[in-house]
Amino acid sequence: MPHNKAIKKLEKLKNKGLEVSYSNAPWFTDNYEKIMEERTEKKRRMREAQHSEFLPVFPAPRIPFANRDLPKYRKDLLPPKFKFP
Repeated sequence: MPHNKAIKKLEKLKNKGLEVSYSNAPWFTDNYEKIMEERTEKKRRMREAQHSEFLPVFPAPRIPFANRDLPKYRKDLLPPKFKFP
């Protein structure tokens, strides 16, 4: 039976559509519904918490041409750490 971390990784791969096989892990299979319930409860509490609008949203929104009006400039080159003679 794989260890806890390996099972979680395999389950993530399974959710992406890959075929994975491993021996049953009773701590996971017997409590799958409870684990998913806790996960949804945690997400709900974070979404409905006080000042939740200040939490960062991931992935960040990608707005095309958002910085179109900002001036473009080149960054200065970093100084070399070692000077060769």
